[in-house]
Amino acid sequence: MPIYEYQCADCNFIFEKIRPILSADHQIECQSCRSANTTRILSKFFTCNSEGVNNNSNSSCVSCSGGNCSTCH
Repeated sequence: MPIYEYQCADCNFIFEKIRPILSADHQIECQSCRSANTTRILSKFFTCNSEGVNNNSNSSCVSCSGGNCSTCH
């Protein structure tokens, strides 16, 4: 079963839950405040190429080779 991330609209708490695919978008209770006002959010992920260089999709370094360009932070 996949792990999904959810965010509570009442307290902004982000939490994970292992659920069947068919239940992914069903209402779920917040683990912090017990509110049912939650939504599934897109999880961030991390990848590496064969050289071990970080290819994080949120990085400004995705277009440079090895993260050594002047725009990398």
